[in-house]
Amino acid sequence: MGTFVNILRFRIMIAPFLLELLFWFGVAGTFFGAYWLFTHDNWAWWIALVFGTILTRVIFEIGLLAFRSYEHLVEIRDRMPPS
Repeated sequence: MGTFVNILRFRIMIAPFLLELLFWFGVAGTFFGAYWLFTHDNWAWWIALVFGTILTRVIFEIGLLAFRSYEHLVEIRDRMPPS
């Protein structure tokens, strides 16, 4: 119950978890697209597989950067002695 209250009061963010879930859907979509290209005898399937996966990772890392930075700043704030 405490976790649910923290989510409702915006003490715990759900966007990082959703971004991670969307990342895995993006990776699955990249694999499916590469498989589709492979089955249709397109020579670029390996390019889509390699660079699509890397590009998906980079895009979601940029999105998660703000949330991870915030979490580390909160940790630093909590370690500081009260002034």
